[in-house]
Amino acid sequence: MIRLLFIDDDPQAQKTLSMVLEEEYQVRSCFTGLEGIERVRRDDPDVVLLDINLPDIDGLEVLERIREIPAPPPVIMLTAYSDIKFIVSAVKAGAYDYIVKPYGLKELLGTLRLAVLNSPKASATRIHAGAAAELEALVGESPSIRKLKELIVRFGPSGSPVLVTGESGTGKELVARALHSASKRSGAFMPVNCGAIPEHLVESELFGVERGAYTDAVDRKGAFEQADGGSLFLDEIGEMPPSAQVKLLRALEEKEILRLGSSKPQSINVRVIAATNRNIREMIRERTFREDLYYRLGVLLIEVPPLRERREDIPLLAAHFLQRRGPDSKRLSAEAIHRLTAHPWQGNIRELRNVLERAMLLSSGQEVCAEDIHF
Repeated sequence: MIRLLFIDDDPQAQKTLSMVLEEEYQVRSCFTGLEGIERVRRDDPDVVLLDINLPDIDGLEVLERIREIPAPPPVIMLTAYSDIKFIVSAVKAGAYDYIVKPYGLKELLGTLRLAVLNSPKASATRIHAGAAAELEALVGESPSIRKLKELIVRFGPSGSPVLVTGESGTGKELVARALHSASKRSGAFMPVNCGAIPEHLVESELFGVERGAYTDAVDRKGAFEQADGGSLFLDEIGEMPPSAQVKLLRALEEKEILRLGSSKPQSINVRVIAATNRNIREMIRERTFREDLYYRLGVLLIEVPPLRERREDIPLLAAHFLQRRGPDSKRLSAEAIHRLTAHPWQGNIRELRNVLERAMLLSSGQEVCAEDIHF
């Protein structure tokens, strides 16, 4: 979760901002300039929101002293005046941006996100070795894949739920794993296939079981508890039965779960990433998926493009799958590449991987030819 330090002597402004930003930001409050400077040194926040009028020292002096700290966070100034002299002074002193009061929430969120995204320190923190490795698994250099990776980098540090949509075989779980790796969460990545769980077992699989809940029942953690402190990936969320959707919605809203057979709720700290290849909007119209659950899961949205919409990535993907064979990997002929790029790929990357595996077994030499490729 992104760490925001808010330096402002107005208690109501502090309370309001903490409530509004609680899904995406960990807000810490300071009411004086000197305290704010000390907290920047001690807590190393990702971004600072700084009011110009403080009870002890001027906001511009606070800004200058923050900028003297090694690797300082970006600072956004708040002012009640659109005074050009102040703006020039703030920019010269190193402010990332300024916002004039009263400000709109959309303007504030946009400025905060850009400040964090463009901060070299924040980028280095977010994209550690694990995240870089997961992003490398999303092979491709097309504009749509570059945009996808940018969204992963931007959304990764947030604690907000993410809904990943896309056709079957496009790599939605890879996206979910990359989101987890780009976060600051130390807990596990817990994948659950909602379509593979019988309806009568969904509750126990997600929330766990208390001893005595039924005959021979023993204490058992569910997926939420196993993912505590980490990310829970709910694949094929569109297959979840309506009865389980109600319980999932409650867990997301209350941030607590209730084991089957228990009357004692347990607090959880889980970031939920859901995925589906179905049209959720259509399911809502058909009343097979709850609209309130959709809005809770889809705070952040990522759509994974189908392979036919990024054909320029097919040679790169093909080379990637061939190289995974190790020292005895084969190469593709020009005619084979042309045949691959002309195919519609209804099964997306999963189909491409299977076609190449079959082609490598059929080819007799070190080169996979067009005649070795069968769909």
